[in-house]
Amino acid sequence: MRIDHAFPIPIVTLDLDKSALDDVHKKVCTYVKEKMPESKQEKNKLLTTYYHDNKNFLGTINAIPILEEINKHVRGFLELKGLNPNCYVEITSWLQINQPGSLFNRHDHYGAIVSGVFYLEVPENSGNLKFHNPLEPRRASDVFFDRIRKEENQYNYDFIEYTPKVGEMIMFESWLQHSVEINKSNKDRLSVSYNVWADVDDTVKKLRNERGDHGS
Repeated sequence: MRIDHAFPIPIVTLDLDKSALDDVHKKVCTYVKEKMPESKQEKNKLLTTYYHDNKNFLGTINAIPILEEINKHVRGFLELKGLNPNCYVEITSWLQINQPGSLFNRHDHYGAIVSGVFYLEVPENSGNLKFHNPLEPRRASDVFFDRIRKEENQYNYDFIEYTPKVGEMIMFESWLQHSVEINKSNKDRLSVSYNVWADVDDTVKKLRNERGDHGS
């Protein structure tokens, strides 16, 4: 018997270079302390607390070593997918501070080709990152599915989840829907997310302006 795993969806996790991670962590903490407006620190219990608004956060804080790391791994991800590793023209990034009680609902980063997130400060129980099975809506039409599912495995689960770890980066295809669980700790979780764009013609620019470039 042969089993073919048709149309697999890669989600890549990897550990970042420690020196690059230490560099960006130091610069992020300096930015938060010195430049983040006080008004942005007000708690919103249903949303991620703060974004750096110009969508070029890593460039703004001059985090060159981590940008070099991201570029290297983006190229590897594109090669894994059989895509031209030189096809992308821009990486946008933003800071996320998830305060206690915050979460992020199910969404995608439509229009980008690769997205990722890496973690700088991760309190225990600060919320897992969930990726949702794209076949779930189709399967939901089968009213008997949940009754006959004996156990969850890679062929029938509704989602796969990752517990964030300091220094770890998670990369995925931007169309894949994901969400972030509620931060049940009493401390902030600090992370940086990014999108990789294959072109910046007027259509993509308009899409980005309409939807924003934020997420997980």
